[in-house]
Amino acid sequence: MTETILLTLYALVALLFLEMTYREGEMSLAGGWDIMRVVGLLYCLAWPLLIVHVSIVAYRDRHAR
Repeated sequence: MTETILLTLYALVALLFLEMTYREGEMSLAGGWDIMRVVGLLYCLAWPLLIVHVSIVAYRDRHAR
């Protein structure tokens, strides 16, 4: 049950930032799909995982002492 809630929360956060990045790209004057725009969209999927990873490592380190 907890995994489902966490996965849903992750998906909502990632989709929110994907949507914002996509709209910013559409409103730009270039409007094309260059490499920086694609990388920005991919980073929207990756950064929440980094936050989870850092939180887990910090939790383990704190309780290992």
